Amino acid sequence: MAPTDAQQRIAELTTLNALAQTLNRAVDLREALDGALAHIVELMGLNTGWIFLKGEGDQYSLAARHNLPPAILYPGPVWNDECDCQELCNGDRLDKAVNMVRCSRLRSAVGDKRGLAQHASVPLRSGDEVLGILNVATTQWGRIAPGELQLLSAAGFLLGTAIARARLYDQVKVRRVQEQGALLSLSQELLVADELEGALQRLARVATRLLEADACAFIEADETDGRALLRAAHGWNTPASSAWPIVLDPHMPHLWYLPERAANLAQESLNELPPLLKRQQFQGHLSVTVEIGGVPVGMLMVNSRSPRQFLSDEAQLLGLLASLLVQTLERERLHQEAMARQKLEQELNLAREIQASFLPDCCPHVPGYHVEAYYRAARQVGGDFYDFIELRDQQDEAAGTPPQRPDRRLEFWRTGKVAPRLEPANVGAAGLSRLGIVIADVTDKGVPAALFMALSRTLLRATASDGRPPASVLEQANRLILTDSRSGLFVTCFYGLLEMATGEFTFANGGHNYPLLYRVATDEVENLRADGIVLGIVPQPRFEQRSLHLNPGDVLLFYTDGVTEAMNPQRELFGDERLTEILRRCHSQSPQAIIDAVLAEVQAFASGQSQSDDITMVVLKRTGE
Repeated sequence: MAPTDAQQRIAELTTLNALAQTLNRAVDLREALDGALAHIVELMGLNTGWIFLKGEGDQYSLAARHNLPPAILYPGPVWNDECDCQELCNGDRLDKAVNMVRCSRLRSAVGDKRGLAQHASVPLRSGDEVLGILNVATTQWGRIAPGELQLLSAAGFLLGTAIARARLYDQVKVRRVQEQGALLSLSQELLVADELEGALQRLARVATRLLEADACAFIEADETDGRALLRAAHGWNTPASSAWPIVLDPHMPHLWYLPERAANLAQESLNELPPLLKRQQFQGHLSVTVEIGGVPVGMLMVNSRSPRQFLSDEAQLLGLLASLLVQTLERERLHQEAMARQKLEQELNLAREIQASFLPDCCPHVPGYHVEAYYRAARQVGGDFYDFIELRDQQDEAAGTPPQRPDRRLEFWRTGKVAPRLEPANVGAAGLSRLGIVIADVTDKGVPAALFMALSRTLLRATASDGRPPASVLEQANRLILTDSRSGLFVTCFYGLLEMATGEFTFANGGHNYPLLYRVATDEVENLRADGIVLGIVPQPRFEQRSLHLNPGDVLLFYTDGVTEAMNPQRELFGDERLTEILRRCHSQSPQAIIDAVLAEVQAFASGQSQSDDITMVVLKRTGE
């Protein structure tokens, strides 16, 4: 029983739907055409069909075939012959939706043709462009009803749309590969760029080309001066005499009035464009905010001088270029920081050398005594210092005895003339009978402490060089420090004066740690206590002056709080008791051995903790009468 018209229509629509789904699901074009051709042949109630695709130079290739008769099997010589339908198509003579053509291939073929002699040819188009030909074969007397011709025309339209979409997809894939290659090449160039400005200009040129725009620019937001700067541009008309960067907007660092996307920039802007930007006569506009750490630092934008609505995928590409821009800016920032750190390291190394020159080159040789010292800054420069001030008897000074090395250094500070370097002085010779010992600690670290240390050391030495008593030295030094220093820093200081012949030791303390004295007669360790306040705080402080007698075997240990305040991982302090015990245990050893023992104990106690404060020690031991 023949189907009714309604049933026939339903069947035809079902087949068309299946054809559309086949074309939409397929990823590969030739695979899609093979599946679609089978549906079309079934839709037409025929058995055979084939599809040509048009390539460059009006050349055609067989893209799909279905149920070919033995006489025209593919591949075979019949497909190398000339084709009437192709010539008709190239001559614009397939001018109908469906054209009936007597097949030249079937005419020249030898063998079983299954009675086929002609085909219905449908030009596959995208707009006015011919993409290929759809052929479905019939016998010489076969006829195709008007309704079937409409179906075949609809199928041809679907095929043309699918082919155009597939080619566009291929073009997009090729373009994406090209874009990725260009982005990779650009990122490598930016990575090795020697200077920032050239890298920014290179990025602007590449962005213009990739987005097929007329111009690209990076606008930097200068928050400090409240203006927008044109840092890099390609395709802009800029004054030849202008120095880069060029001020684009002198009043607003962020161009908030510009839209992110516009087909006519001047009309869609929320404010009148700055003169330089207005002069460019841009219409198409696309921009993205450049952010570093979530903070906007500028804008990357591309423009065309004709109306153009940039697409979402183009906005994504501009976003990728903005990411490369951020990496370039960050790399430059890190490079500048590294250069600044390197310069600072060099300056600090020089400062360390200069500061080391303030400390004694060696400990003085004092007959009957043994003196050793140690200094290690927590940073490259520090605030601790120690000093030895060698003093002559007054009658030798009056006789004009040449000054020894430390006094020549003082002469340098007074006159600016470099004194010649001498060997370590012998305090017992040439009338040198007294030795001043200074240990001090500026209450800060790093460069400020080092500068204040230089000031304090110079003033203390200048004050003590005339042989005045320790309390008077600290009083005068305090007045000078208050006069010369406006930094708000202050210094703790202990100053003692040793009479070499008698062993008399007179001292005063300006808020410093109490030195430790080991008494060989009692096998006890006592603190050298004397009241006094740190230097550089009050104008007229009082310093208690005290004296004691050193006997053979007695040991004095001067130190700064970097020793006693060293911490272990449990945040415990090394403390005075551990230091006292080391001195009691090691008193019979040389001063250097005592220092080494203290350092070893502190290091073991800290258990790998970094040194948090400067460490300075001076050990004086009386060895004989």
